[in-house]
Amino acid sequence: MAGSKIADLFNIQRRFLRSAHLERDFRDPSALDGYVVTTQIQQHLDRIATGLDKKSGQRAWRITGDYGSGKSSFALLLAHLLAGRDSDLPSQLRKSIDLTKVRENRTRLLPVLITGSRESLAVAITRSLLKALEDAFDARTKLTVIEDLRNVLAGPKPHVADDAALGFILEANSELIAKDKADGLLIILDELGKFLEFAALHPERQDIFLLQQLAEHRTAAWRYTGSTGQAPTLSCRRCQESGNGSQA
Repeated sequence: MAGSKIADLFNIQRRFLRSAHLERDFRDPSALDGYVVTTQIQQHLDRIATGLDKKSGQRAWRITGDYGSGKSSFALLLAHLLAGRDSDLPSQLRKSIDLTKVRENRTRLLPVLITGSRESLAVAITRSLLKALEDAFDARTKLTVIEDLRNVLAGPKPHVADDAALGFILEANSELIAKDKADGLLIILDELGKFLEFAALHPERQDIFLLQQLAEHRTAAWRYTGSTGQAPTLSCRRCQESGNGSQA
């Protein structure tokens, strides 16, 4: 052992050397290498999967926790499972998950992945929706909503009203279902606190009431129309003080 360094005695898996990033890591098959499915994680997956039932009104969830507690990694796992891409997950991870609840509804959702920044939430949702559609479908898939999104986002400083953002979600959702491209959208907001900072600094440009509108709209639409493809929403936010983290 002479001349050995302490670092030589440890083998830290690559995924622990940096934090997870939704948009970057969703296409990286190794991003969830070493992910451990605890009893609590399995319970959360089952709870969310149960909310996909046609009769359920549970369409929006929030996850809070401290730095490094696994919020973004859980969101990545959820995005893969609800998109029907569990075959892309590492084999060890697939073997450790019980997908009974997830497969009961056989729902195939298109993930719209949004990482928070100091900008309008409505603009970020609209931009990420466009990216999700462009990444998932080639030019042969004629979706009217794609051109609508491109038009509203044209220019260096686009402005998107809250009602317009909600309208684009509905439009995309309806087109995907009508063309049998997906059963709906899965909207995941990570680093939500960044959007709250922007809203606090620029209340004239962003009202955080959009979050409530998004959650209530998803629940009401599913419950009253009986649709099989309204968009569930998941938001992730860090706790402001250590020790106050919880997942639900």
